[in-house]
Amino acid sequence: MAEIRVLPEKCVGCRKCLPACPYGAISMQGRMAVISEACVFCGACVPACRYEAIELRLPQTVQPNPQARGIWVFAEFFAGQFKPVTFELLGEARRLAASSGEPVCAIVLGEQAAQSYRQLWAYGADEVLAVPTAKLDQRDELLYPLALAQLVQAYQPSMFLIGGTGFGRSIAPRIASRLETGLTADCTRLEIDAQSGLLHQTRPAFGGNLMATILCRNRRPQMATVRPHVMHSLAPDISRRGSLTYAEVRLPENHLIQQLDLRLSTSDSLSLESAEIVIGIGRGIGSPRSLPLFQDLAKALGAGLAASRAVVDLGWLPYAHQVGQTGITIAPKVYLAFGISGAVQHLAGLAEGTYIIAVNKDPHAPIFQVADERVVADCVPLAEALLSMAKPKPKPERTA
Repeated sequence: MAEIRVLPEKCVGCRKCLPACPYGAISMQGRMAVISEACVFCGACVPACRYEAIELRLPQTVQPNPQARGIWVFAEFFAGQFKPVTFELLGEARRLAASSGEPVCAIVLGEQAAQSYRQLWAYGADEVLAVPTAKLDQRDELLYPLALAQLVQAYQPSMFLIGGTGFGRSIAPRIASRLETGLTADCTRLEIDAQSGLLHQTRPAFGGNLMATILCRNRRPQMATVRPHVMHSLAPDISRRGSLTYAEVRLPENHLIQQLDLRLSTSDSLSLESAEIVIGIGRGIGSPRSLPLFQDLAKALGAGLAASRAVVDLGWLPYAHQVGQTGITIAPKVYLAFGISGAVQHLAGLAEGTYIIAVNKDPHAPIFQVADERVVADCVPLAEALLSMAKPKPKPERTA
């Protein structure tokens, strides 16, 4: 662990270190420099002190395990089926394996999930590593990291990919912490460097204004969570075969959490993950009184209903509808955006290739810069007109 301290016998209170710190972590107490918790151990203050009164100790570099081998994919199983992001990750892992020559292994936890292992072969897994334990049939954010960390320590993969679902985002940092390795969250692109063999993990940074490529040089496995709908699954080959290995993990007898019941939320609209048409609403719809109009329109068009973060923050719709950098990623064929300004954080939730139709009364709304079709209008009257056209017309009665 990194450590920095000011040596009182050498510090003379010259204050040269204050402007050298880019994080404002140094202050003066009398004639003594004091470093606060805002310090990130960048070391900029060390050469600034000509009296050598600041001492920085960094942890020794750890060499990566040369025996680490294999691209692991966590196969998330929920409500009787694997999450679609599992197959997307297997497709991406197959592409990475073509560069690295490493096998692709799907990790399955729970008795019920283990019974569907052939599906993972069909979508690209060379190997399936299963822990068919009934305790893991219920997804547990404390037990799953414990089990997965034990498997990693036993089998030593070089890469570990986890879907960026709500559950995946919860367990991934717990696993990385146990393994003392790095984790890149919400990746949108993965590449293997031909010279070093390192996994280049690319994700949006600074609110989506730039893309950052992150490397994990000295720890294994190289871990990343990947946003759903940004990778592409392979066409399933049901004749494909691989290996199947059963493993055991040590789980605590007296667990802190007991799940009493599981209830799936229901909605009148289609699932946002599977809908080919999605209607997105922003604060520009005016008020929650307009919400039933767009719910009816979504139902009439057979569309899913999405929302910007502003709508969710105002309590108009629950978080499950939020699309964007802090919500979910969707991949519809058509996205109708009503009253959405088009912040980069929201657009980050739309997969490439989505046809965007934007309706906004502000002709300078940022969403018009990326939309395929642009309509400058008040979204509520326009939605009412669309709903009237979408509703089936009553058949005229026949008279004798």
